[in-house]
Formats: sequence, structure tokens, C-alpha cells
Amino acid sequence: MTILRSETNLMKTLLVLICGAALAAGTSNASTLYGGLGGHGNGDSTNDGSLALVDQVTGAVTVIGHPAGVSRISGLAFDQNGMLFATTQPGGGFPPPPGPTGASQLLRLDPGTGAALATVTVTDGTNGIAIADLAAQPGTGILFGIRGPNDQLNGQGKLYTINKTTGLATLVGNTGDFFGSLAFASDGTLYMASADLDFATDNIINIGLKTLNPTNAATLSFVPTNDLFGALAVRPEDSALFGGNGDSAQLFRINVTTGTETLVGSTGRTFIGDLAFLPAPEPASLTLFAVGCLVLGTMRRIAMRVRP
Repeated sequence: MTILRSETNLMKTLLVLICGAALAAGTSNASTLYGGLGGHGNGDSTNDGSLALVDQVTGAVTVIGHPAGVSRISGLAFDQNGMLFATTQPGGGFPPPPGPTGASQLLRLDPGTGAALATVTVTDGTNGIAIADLAAQPGTGILFGIRGPNDQLNGQGKLYTINKTTGLATLVGNTGDFFGSLAFASDGTLYMASADLDFATDNIINIGLKTLNPTNAATLSFVPTNDLFGALAVRPEDSALFGGNGDSAQLFRINVTTGTETLVGSTGRTFIGDLAFLPAPEPASLTLFAVGCLVLGTMRRIAMRVRP
């Protein structure tokens, strides 16, 4: 009996240590913010087309690498398997014309080096089309893209799902906006930073933040914002929305209810074309918890066997 009690006490101690380690592991995980760099090619920006890390506290940008042949990254998204996808835009000035024209390429990138692992042209089945931004739907991993004006086929503002292997874009619906960028929250909410173009004056108007129905692109809500955010991302652990205003080189936190913007910092001359969070790995605490449960179960079985 004395030996068995000692073994039981040892198991209890082991369980306490496991739980403590689990708690420590569970509190140390945080998502990493990536940026795809893509200024408007007017000579003010540097490192266009590169993949980078973005500091969530200061906005500082650290370049990881540059996929070969890419002038600008317009969209960036991690799917549920941690695969990183990007869309490109041609180099050149700000749309509408004169500006860069052409279809986007869909890339699969190595998040450690920025190298392109696969490349296909994004098409609607007939024409190559320009994609202004990407977002991956939580749970399903379905890749969504919002069309831009750069293909000059007047399809800007249309929302698509995009086949990750073939680049085929399937129409979801038309948002009716000229400019748009996308981000999914972990609860499935689809955000879109939106704006229209006044063709009479070339002024950008109706700037704001929308939520969209991902099944038909219908607007569910709208709040005005001061800035047009060409880059959006939602941090998975707390649903904080981050936005970058491109050539103005600023990173903000955005209140999704009011549209209020809080400046994080400057991205310097590495202008952000899009943002994407890589969620933290599944906490080691889950594995430790499972081990703890196994130990506890074993401990109970032993105790039951030695009862008089």
C-alpha cells in the first residue's frame, strides 16, 4: 500500500507539472502578421513585390524575400492548412488609366523565403482578370478575391471564389464598388474596405468599411472611414482589424463598429499591398492536456485496484 500511495502521489505531481506547462504553452502563442508589398510604382516605394513581416506594435516592415518576376503583391491570404497565396498586379501608376493593366497571377508562396512555389493566371473562364485582394474563409479554406479595375474589363467590385490550383474565378456577386479589399474574421464575418470613383473629378468617394454576405456579395453593414484601406487583415485571437493605406505608408487598427482608426505606425517606404495573419500553431497545451488526462485516468485505475 505504501508503495502504491507513493506512485499515486508521483502521478499527482506529474499531473500538476503537466497542467502548469500546458498553461504556459497556451499563453505564449500569437499570430504573425505578413505583408505583401505593392506601391504604385511611382518611385516612392521600395521592395515592391516582396513578402515581408509587419510588426503589429510599430508597423515596421522586415522583408523576407521576393518571388521572381513579381512587380506588386495585391492580395495575400493563408488558408486553413497554413498555405500562403498571393495575387499580383503589374507595375506602374495608380489606376484608373493611365495605370498598370493586365491580369493577376495567383501564386503559392513559401512563407519562409517568399519564393513562388506555383503560379497560375486568374481567369473568369474566358479572360484573365485583375484581383485587388484575397481572403481565405475560416473553416472551409475557400479563397475569395475582389476584382480590381486593372484588367480594364469593367468588372471591378465583383466578388469571386478562386480555385487554388487552376486560378479559375467563379462569380459570387457584385459589390457595386470601384475599390475593395477583403478580410475574414475567425467567426466567418467578411469585411471589405470599399470606395467609389467619381469619374467626373477622379476623386475617391464613399470611403468606408463594409461587411458582406459571402454567398452573394450583398452589403450587410457600412461605416465610413477616413482612409481607404487597400490592405486588410483580422487577427485571429482577438478579432482586431488591421488596415494599411498603401502609398500613405501607415498601419492602423480599425474599430469595426464605428470605423474609428487608431494609428499603429509607419511602414516606411515599403508600402503594403495587403496583409495576412498566420495563426499561431495549435497550442501545445492541448497535447499536454491529453497526456494529463491519460495520467489521471491511469492514476484512478490504480487507486481502484488497490482498494480493500
